Amino acid sequence: DTPSKSRAMSSATRALHPLSSNRVGPNPVLAACRARRVPAAARRTARCQAATGDDGSKPARVRIFTGGSKEQLFGAKQNMLGCLEREDDTGVEAAISELAGMSPTQAPARSPLLLGKWRLVWSKQAESANYFQKAFGKMAKRNFQIIKSEGALENLVQYGPLTVSARAPIKTVSEVRTEVRIATVDIALFGARVKTIKTEPKPGREAGWVEQLYLDDDMRISAGSKGSVFVHVKDEGGGG
Repeated sequence: DTPSKSRAMSSATRALHPLSSNRVGPNPVLAACRARRVPAAARRTARCQAATGDDGSKPARVRIFTGGSKEQLFGAKQNMLGCLEREDDTGVEAAISELAGMSPTQAPARSPLLLGKWRLVWSKQAESANYFQKAFGKMAKRNFQIIKSEGALENLVQYGPLTVSARAPIKTVSEVRTEVRIATVDIALFGARVKTIKTEPKPGREAGWVEQLYLDDDMRISAGSKGSVFVHVKDEGGGG
């Protein structure tokens, strides 16, 4: 992408807010993403279907980009941003499946692009996700994930006077997967910490993990071990 295109995409993402789409049953988005590669014709079909009514009467609300891989990737990201702005969950899921087959970053779990402060702009919470993850994914407009170079991660949620910070050591275990174990949760009101919860791993329970389905300079799509799917954009005020 050219710098002007990247700036345009960054400007658009700043206006987005978190959504949550909690549905019962298997997660078709995660299953599609694991396939990693979707034929171009199938991507175009899915993109049109996501923007068209069941009876085919509504005109397509997304553009189909042709050309080289860079042009197609730029088009796929523009379609994702458009679906996010319209709060079109079906379109976002189709865009996730498409982008997961177009990630420009090799070995994303080991990439320095992963570091920094990321703002959550969309999530689909699995039925097995914990209560707080579901609630904050739906309500909080300031929901961040901060990934640090020293092997640490922080989930930071701000909702009015309430701030919840969950910290975890992380370990890269494959080119796409990172293990995560929440160690402490801090709860603060009006900037003053009121409670700290320390968590201990239960015997025999494996660590949770996150897989990076798509990663570039300013967008990240990931899936958790419980089946939740997340779309983050880089927060310009954060660092690694």
